[in-house]
Parts: sequence; C-alpha cells; structure tokens
Amino acid sequence: MTPATFGFDEEDTRKVQTAVRGGPDSGIPQFLPYEKQAASRLREEYGSNAFSCGVLLGGCGKLLTLRACDDKKSHFAHRPPVRCNRTARGESSADHLYIGEAISRWLRKQGQPNVSVQYVKQGNARSDAIEIRFGSKKKRRLIHVQMARRAFKEWQSDGELLAAPAGKPPTVRMYGPDSQLAPYELEATGHALRFRCETANGTRVVHIGTHLPGHRVEWTTLDQCRLVHAGIVTPWLKESPYGVQPKDVAAPGTATGPGTGERKPVPSVTAAAPAGPVLPLMPGKVAFTGAALVSEENGRRIYDADAQPIGSAMFRARISLPTSAMAPRPDHVYALTERAAVLSGPQGTGPASPWALRAEGFVRIPATKAAEWELLDPSSHIAAQDASPAGAATAVPKRNAAPAPEAATDEAPAAPVAAPMAPVSSPDGRLVGGLSRALLKTAREGSTITWHELLEQAGVNAQSVSQARQMRLLTAVDAPHAKARRPLLSSLITFSRQAQPNDVPPPFFRQVLLALGWPHWTDAARAADIWREHRQRLHRAHRALPGRHAASEGRPESSGLPTAREGERPQARLLAILRHLDAVGDELSFVDLYRLLEEADRLVSRIGEPFLPGTSKERLHHWRTVFRGRRGAPSDRSRENQEGAEPAKASDIAARVVFDRMADEFRAAREAGDLMRAKQVRSDMGPVYALRLSLKDREAVTGLMRDFKQWVRDQERKSPADPSLQAIRAIIQDLGTRRRALTTAELASALEEIDRLRRRRSKDLPKSERQALVRWHNNLRHRRQVEGSGDAGLPIDRVTHPADGGDRAPGKLPMDVLRPLAVRVRAVLQDVARAGTTVTWGDLRRRLGGELPHLHPDDQGEILVMVDGDTPANEPLLSALVAGADLSPHGLYRHLRHSLGRERVPDVSLEMHWRMDVFRLHQLWRHR
Repeated sequence: MTPATFGFDEEDTRKVQTAVRGGPDSGIPQFLPYEKQAASRLREEYGSNAFSCGVLLGGCGKLLTLRACDDKKSHFAHRPPVRCNRTARGESSADHLYIGEAISRWLRKQGQPNVSVQYVKQGNARSDAIEIRFGSKKKRRLIHVQMARRAFKEWQSDGELLAAPAGKPPTVRMYGPDSQLAPYELEATGHALRFRCETANGTRVVHIGTHLPGHRVEWTTLDQCRLVHAGIVTPWLKESPYGVQPKDVAAPGTATGPGTGERKPVPSVTAAAPAGPVLPLMPGKVAFTGAALVSEENGRRIYDADAQPIGSAMFRARISLPTSAMAPRPDHVYALTERAAVLSGPQGTGPASPWALRAEGFVRIPATKAAEWELLDPSSHIAAQDASPAGAATAVPKRNAAPAPEAATDEAPAAPVAAPMAPVSSPDGRLVGGLSRALLKTAREGSTITWHELLEQAGVNAQSVSQARQMRLLTAVDAPHAKARRPLLSSLITFSRQAQPNDVPPPFFRQVLLALGWPHWTDAARAADIWREHRQRLHRAHRALPGRHAASEGRPESSGLPTAREGERPQARLLAILRHLDAVGDELSFVDLYRLLEEADRLVSRIGEPFLPGTSKERLHHWRTVFRGRRGAPSDRSRENQEGAEPAKASDIAARVVFDRMADEFRAAREAGDLMRAKQVRSDMGPVYALRLSLKDREAVTGLMRDFKQWVRDQERKSPADPSLQAIRAIIQDLGTRRRALTTAELASALEEIDRLRRRRSKDLPKSERQALVRWHNNLRHRRQVEGSGDAGLPIDRVTHPADGGDRAPGKLPMDVLRPLAVRVRAVLQDVARAGTTVTWGDLRRRLGGELPHLHPDDQGEILVMVDGDTPANEPLLSALVAGADLSPHGLYRHLRHSLGRERVPDVSLEMHWRMDVFRLHQLWRHR
C-alpha cells in the first residue's frame, strides 16, 4: 500500500510542521497536526498571520501560511519570495522551546519569581542549550538543559563554567533527548535528569526522566516533581543531607586504615544517612590543608587532613570527596563548598581522633584570603613530607614553583604559585616597614628605584639578601596592597639603569605576582603589562596627593571622576568608577566615596548582578567594606545590641551614622564658606534623609535639614533675569498655544526671531529650549516640503499627512487629551521592548483597556511623536515597535523619523532599517 492511499504525499520534504507565535523572535512554539480538521481549528483560533518561521527554530523570521490539506499532510508554508536556511522542520524541531516553556511554567507554579529563559547557541543551527534563571536578585539560580551533543572535555568545561559560587544553591544540570550526556552525569552524581517530547492531542508533551544506575530510566511529568535547595526531586529521588540521591541507595562502604589491616567504615557517595545527627555545613566556611590520600573506592576518595572552621580551633579530619574532582594538593588551602556536612564526631578520646566530613566540591583559597584560617599551615605538612623517606617518594610535585637560588643554602625556596605567605621574622618585619616607606617616598617623587638603591635607603647590605629572602620581603611588602586591590609597590623597582632599559620589569616581579595569588598562566608579557599599569597608577595617585591635602585644609574637593558621557554603556562607566577607586579611593572624602559607591550600585542594578565579572564583584565588595569601616564602628555594647537586633534596626543605625557624617562635612563646608561644596553635600543628604532614615530619626533631623536648606538659599546669589532667554521662552510658548492655527510664514518668522535672540547670548540655551527648537525646525521643514505639492499657506490642521495620502479630516482630539495618552502608550511600548516583541495599533488599544479610542491617523502620528520626544538621538525610536498587521513597518514610521529629525532612509532599505531598530530596542530595554 502506497502512502498516496491515505491521501498524503510522503515525498514532499518541504513541509514545515513547527512555527512560533508572537513574532519572529518569539519563544512560543506551535505544533501543526497533519489532520485537516485539527489544522483548521488552529487557524480559526489564532488567525492566518499569527505564525512565523522563528529565529529560535533556525528559521528566517518571515510569516508562514497554515495550509490545511485533504490530499496531503497539513503544514506551514513560506510566502514567496523567501530564502530560508532552516534545516530542522519536523515535529521535534521545536522541542527546545516546549521544554523551556514547560520548565518556566512549572517554576512559576512552584512560587519562583523572575523566571527568564535563554536559548544558547553552541555551534549548531538551533539553540543547543537552555538556561532558565529564577529567584530573587540575591538568590538567583540556574537550570541548564543541554540539548546538543558535547564531547566529554566540553561537558567537563561546561560544568566548571556553570558551577555556582560558594554559598549559593547549586546549578541543576539536565539533558535533552539528543544530548547523550546523561551517563556522564550519572557517573558523577549517581543519577541524571533527562527530557523527551511526545505528540499527543495536537501538541508536544514534555516528560522528565530519572536516569538511575543499571541503565534504568523512569519517566513522569514535571507536575510530579518539586524544587529543593539541592536540585529537583522526582518520585524516584529523595532529598538528604548529602543532596539529591536515588531512593534505593547502597550500604556504606569500608576502607582500610593507613598502615594497618583493620577495616574502618567510610562514608561513600551512595551511603545511607549515618546513625545519629548529621550536621550540614555552610559552604565556604570550613577549610582544610595537608590532604593525604587514605583510600579510594565506590567513586570516593578519603583524605586525612587538618581542618578549621572560620574563627574556631583546628582539628584532624577524615574527608570524603568525589573522585571526579581534582585531587587536593597538601601545600594548598581549600574550602569545602557543595553539600558539605559532618558525618560523625571523633570516635576516640585522643587529640588525633579525626572527625568524619563529607563534601561534593571544594575550591582552593588564594594566599590573600587564607588569613581567615590562620591556624592552617601548609608549610608544616610539606616539611614533614620532605623529611620522611616515604613522603619524599610520594610527594606531589610542586608545579609552577619558583626556583631556589643555588648559592643560598640556608634560605627556604621561593613560595609556589598562590601559596600562603610564609611568616616574616621580626628583623625582616622591621625591614619590610623600611622598604615600604622607601617605596612610598619613590611613588610621591614620581620616579623608580633599583633593588640595590632600595636596600641602601633601608640601611641593609645587598650581599646579605638572597633571592629567596628578596621574594619573601617583597611579598610581605605587597600582601596588604594585593588584598585591598591596590597597585603593588614592587612595580616601582626596576633593573639597574646600566644593565637594562627602564621599561622592562625585573624577573622577580612575576614571581611576586604568583606568590600573591595571580594565576600560574601569568607569563612574562602579562607580568610586564601589570608592572607598567601598577607603576602608572601609583604615580598618578601620589602625584595628586598634595593638591588633595591642600584642598582638604580649606574645603573638601570633589572626587575628580570624569562625568559620564552621553550614550556611555553602564559596563564601561562601572569600570571607570572602579579604576578611579583603585587609584585614589583611599584619599577620597567620606561623601565622595559615598557618591561613587551609590552610582556604582545604580549601574549594577541596570547591568544585573549575575552578569557582573567576578573581579568587579570583588572590587565592589572591597570598597563597600572600606566605606563601612570609614563610616565608624559602634562601641562594643552597641555592636552587641546591633548584632542581636532585627535587620531593619541594624540598617537604621547604619543609615543614621552615614547621615551624621555627611552633616559634619556640610558644617565644615559652611564654616569655610564653600557654597558649591555645601550644595553638593546637601544634595547627597537628601536621598539618605528621605529613603534610608527611620521615621524617628527623620523627625529628629528635620529641623537640621531645614537650617541647611535656608543657609544655602541665603548664600545663593540671585542671578539677574536674562531678557533674551525670557523672550525666547515666550515665543516658544506662543508657538505651542497657537499650533493648530499657525501658518508656515508665521512659524518661519518666529524661528528667525529666536535665532536673532540666540546670537545676543554668550552661552547656549538650556536643554529643554534646545529640544523644543529642534522640534519646531523639523515642523517648519516638513511644512515647506508639503507646500511644494501645492498646499502652501494652510494651517497645520489642513496640512497633508505623508502617511495618509489626503487632507486631515475634522474631529481630531485636542493636544491636552493626546498628551496623557502618549504617556500611557510610551509605558506600554517600554514593556513591549522588555518582552522582545512588537505590537499593532489594535494591540495597543486592547492593552490600554479601552482608554485609547479609535484615532484619526493624524492623532496617531501626534501621539507617537510625543512618545519619542525625549528619546536620545543615539537610540532607536520606541514607536518603531508599532508594526503593521503583517509584521512590517507601520505606515507612520517614515513620517515619525522625518518629524523627529532622524536621517532619511531609502525606500529599498526601509524595512531592513526598521528591523534593525526593533532588534536594537530589544537589546537596550532587556535590562532596563
């Protein structure tokens, strides 16, 4: 029996069975059944122009026609002419959209806020991965669904990139129907979560599968699952202190103790919960060092190590870690991160009896941060290991370690990469202080110094300082600067001027960087760049010190940060603020530091916390800590009360401290008679007074704020009224009042008078007047173009609209009615831009719930011109989001560009230019 027997043409390979609704960039999938009745119902429900060959499907974005057929399968068809490179057209081609939609809908039912779905392309035509982010701003989480195939190394690197920071809930990794990566996840965590889609009732139904050991996969739907801190729990999984595990777990394993034949119980990756209480640990709060491997089985490695919680005593521990993780080195300090827990306490009474700990992940602590665990000493384990023959035979090779000097046999070798800094002896401690003072003096002079000259100024014989001691001294000098993200003083040290050019760093500078925690791949070229950058920052910061100190004697000076340029990206502005803080942050006044951090916080809210680089987060955290320290620490009793109080009370105390410090700076500016500084400080006090102070504190300082305001008013000199500016404003106001009865000749005469008055002024007009003049000049230019077609001398109400093709009819609304409508329309268009879609004029009326009546085309144009009256010239027009019924540019689009002074676009390029404007709007408003 041939396929034609059923009325279907099986040889037609051009059929498209999936599309999207809501525009070409939409993520709403639509599956088309083959049967004619089901396809006809779909067309009746959504209409004939609702389906597009979606970009997220690998398509061209053009409209598709739904064809309900009897003699062949029903399908979507492109409207010619079209050139589409879409390859996947069958029923599974939109499964990634169905999966993303199902997960986001399930998360909202779970009560999760701010759910966003992103389809990531890794190399193939369609979206190869789905990233669903949800949760509040400070507790943002990620679900990653891998759809395309990946090599094992790529899968491993993806895991490192997607790993959640310490203290955050872990990332949930899941796998699509064609990824074939679930066995890797099963081997690493004991189970894997998979997806598949099946056709049922004219749509694609999403099923979630639990891949268990023994090649067993149990399928269910998402509504049978629940979200927990450690991941997603299906009917075949359970939540335990070790994370999400299969319900039928094995018994605990056993391991052999070191040096004996005795069998000791060891927790394994699939072990059941031990008898007695299990204490989960906060990620990143317990560190260990000196890890020595004891045994390895059941996918776990057991290590003996020294462990210490922050602020507590050190103890011996036996730690269970997964074999998939890199083996910890005994000469490094690590912190337990993912699913850390205490399995049991010491079994004996002696000090060597270990605690049993378990974790699924750990991270290495850099030398600059290892001071929080001051009792952990990796050097003692290295010395003990080197002293014993067995330890020497099994010692871990020290990669990237600095070579020890040949002549100095009494000195310790240079510190390895990112190793904690060795303690400095008392004589060397005094020498470190002398070297620091000499280098600071060199920075103030704006010069450099050689190593021998530095030792001479410190009063030390250069022959008595070996290379290893030199490394230890310079590391101790720069350790506080590296921790505070300030430039390194050792960047001022150069070669001997007779031996090498002055712009080449000495070879020991790279070793200092490595000892201070820079990554091991920092090569000589990168070290040279860091050396030059830090030296320039030191000279720039200390050259400005005398001026700042002199200014502080009379009046505090401004921060000196350049003002933001128009159109500057938030990321670039934030980077400029951080660079300025790193250079001169320690010398800024309290108010200047507060203002810069406040601007940085506004930029972070625009960019989004998850999209900030890690280095930027660390630098912001450091300067916030500096600001809190300069704000003033309360007494011991106040600190105890504050720690025990509610968070709101602690915030009120901090806000009052900030306000009091700013009031002191205002008084200092008032005593010095500095009006500009006093106005600046009072302007910064306003948001703190209105938004951060408690009601009680606000009532207490209201009189003070009034006194400050009155003093500023008394000191302000009343500038004489500018008659030219007043005349210009009167003309502009008259033009707006007589807009509908104004003729072209009257408008031209008024603009000529304004130009004559402007030439009398020594400075330019204010921004609002300049914008109004631009609009009126555009209006005049448009009138003259229209008059060339034979409509000269008519008032504005009778001028032909370019998009209408006829005279404007009577019955149009007055301007005072159109202005509120323009405000509402602008708000709707901003929401549309954030959603990444477009709207028709009918959609606008439906969204406004009947507030927007059926308007004359002239009134539509007036509203859209008002919508973009404040749009910057370097941004696309928001009114571009108003599209025609066939997702083409609206008929008023060209007229709006002309009325608002935008560059003319040729007819052949108009649609492409409009699409680019829509795309840019989606990108600009995505994070606004």
